[in-house]
Amino acid sequence: MRKKLNTVVLFLFILYFFGACVPPEKKEMTEVKIDLNDPVYRKILNFQDQRLSDSLVSFLSDENPTYRYVSTLAFASIQDSNYQDLIVKNLHDKVEKVREAAVYSLGQMASNRIQDSLISVFGKYDTLNPNNLFNSYILEAVGKIGDKRYLKPLATVKSYRPTDTLLILGQTRALFRYITKGMSIPEGTERIIDIVGSSIYPENIKVLGSYYLIRANKSDLNNYKFRLTKLFEKESNPFIKMNLAIALGKTRDPEVLSTLLTALKSDNTDNRVKVNIIKSFGNFKYIDVAEDILKSVEDKDTKVAFTAANYFYENGEPNDVSIYRKIAKKVTDWRVKSRLYNAILKKIPVYFSITKNATIWDIKKFISNSENPYEKAEYIRALGNDINSLKLIKELGFQAPEIVVRVASVEALSTLVQRDEIEKFPKWKKKRLKEEIANIVLESFKSGDPGLISSAVDVIEKTKLDFMDQYEDNSFIDKSLKLLTLPQDIEAYNNVLKLKSKISNKKYTPYKIKYNHPVDWKIFETISDSTLVKIETNKGSFVIELFKNQSPGSVVNFVKLVKDHFYDGKKFHRVVPNFVIQTGCPRGDGYGSLNYTIRSELGPLYYDDSGYVGMASAGKDTECTQWFVTHTPTPHLDGRYTIFGKVIKGMDTVNSILLGDYIIKAELTK
Repeated sequence: MRKKLNTVVLFLFILYFFGACVPPEKKEMTEVKIDLNDPVYRKILNFQDQRLSDSLVSFLSDENPTYRYVSTLAFASIQDSNYQDLIVKNLHDKVEKVREAAVYSLGQMASNRIQDSLISVFGKYDTLNPNNLFNSYILEAVGKIGDKRYLKPLATVKSYRPTDTLLILGQTRALFRYITKGMSIPEGTERIIDIVGSSIYPENIKVLGSYYLIRANKSDLNNYKFRLTKLFEKESNPFIKMNLAIALGKTRDPEVLSTLLTALKSDNTDNRVKVNIIKSFGNFKYIDVAEDILKSVEDKDTKVAFTAANYFYENGEPNDVSIYRKIAKKVTDWRVKSRLYNAILKKIPVYFSITKNATIWDIKKFISNSENPYEKAEYIRALGNDINSLKLIKELGFQAPEIVVRVASVEALSTLVQRDEIEKFPKWKKKRLKEEIANIVLESFKSGDPGLISSAVDVIEKTKLDFMDQYEDNSFIDKSLKLLTLPQDIEAYNNVLKLKSKISNKKYTPYKIKYNHPVDWKIFETISDSTLVKIETNKGSFVIELFKNQSPGSVVNFVKLVKDHFYDGKKFHRVVPNFVIQTGCPRGDGYGSLNYTIRSELGPLYYDDSGYVGMASAGKDTECTQWFVTHTPTPHLDGRYTIFGKVIKGMDTVNSILLGDYIIKAELTK
């Protein structure tokens, strides 16, 4: 018995000894953990920020799925297609989030070379999974980069159940991406109308589908005008209804017009919908809509009134300019009034000399009596519609002390040089006009001012005068490049390069800014998940939630500028109804910046609602101080403009802001 017991003890000892000598099996990591305080995670983000593709390669196959994920997703912002094949390998990663990052990044690279690779993995990882984000991203990516052979299969697939909302979202995004590339088929339009008109799909998918419809052309929509009319009449979501208004306008059908006019006159119609109804009227006969649009010019909502005034600028009739002038006299808001004066001078017949002289006299009075540079600028632009107002444009605009007004004067010249009557001028008059404009253009190039130079480029490119023969040589173009400061004047710099390429008949290659502004991680560490930014304006306040984990570089830059009180006093220099409000320009005209740039951060965030806060740019990786807030969903901006926050309070203030309104104070809060 004792011998048997000793044998058992010896066996257990040997088992324990050898077990202790063998290292434990290493557990495979399968979870992605987002932690921007992790030094390796930050290192990868710094490589992304510096656009160091080579340095990211080793992390694409790292044993840690978190590092594989963030390095793979980095290529969505870098968009270096030379590394496509390496990203394709991560389509087969064991971790779902890594696969999702790979698909999204490949879709961002704008190359259809790997479209077959995307299709090959669709459905490989269980399409019945209720969290079917991977397959949804594949559908969207194919829409971004796919050729026409995949359009019909995308449009006609019927296997998705109503509960497969991610797959249906991916399909809708794919069809939207296709139509933004100019590719559509009847089956795609049919599918979208089914989605928009359905009561079983989520609102965000239906809203996105409605943006497909405003991209569609008349031939796409004509067979569906009655269905679209019914959808418009019963729709309660203003985002969908405003897009249906644009789509209905494209049909140019008289019965459709009756529906739109009824909605315009209704007190129950959302003002955003009214704006788009008026925009849609450009597709109908002037005589059928003019009376109702004239009434809208006096609407209490400035954006509705401005859109109505702009209708007459674009579609007005010469014989009605006296009516426009009569209404303009009653309008109190300078934005609406100046737009009507633009319309009057653009449309006025030659034989209305008394009305024309009186209109120009009014404009001179408005400019001299105003202290608002934006108001002055709009009236200067109006003078660009009168070929005989060159002297006034120069005296009241180009020689003005405010840069906003000076830039507007050169923009007015861009309008002036496109006037058809120039071609009917006698030679002596055309020669004198060419000399005078050429001198202003030359002075603009010599100024070194980015706004003046960019606007002068526009004059040269759009003119019907061909006044380049007024210069001994083109050296002033090259010299202007040396006067601009990089990186802050990158937009003007590239505009000049484009002009230079056109004149010399060479291929245009934009100048790319070198890395110059690292992410300040010390500032990042001061930003908590509850940190908000309150923007106090002359119209009220709104509050921004920051997306620090998704767009750390942009958030850090924004927070630093807020702490430095940079935004205090800045004007909203751009306001487009049903699109955006934009601010942050130190000059106030959209051409201003500071002497650095930050990188675009283009991860999987979407402009699928109103109130998203994005970085304005003059091309990828040129962002600095300017930012915007969206009025409505803007899916055409997805993947192109950094999203770094969202308005969570005060959208009524955002919607009330007009051109020339301003920030009183921007401050951090919680």
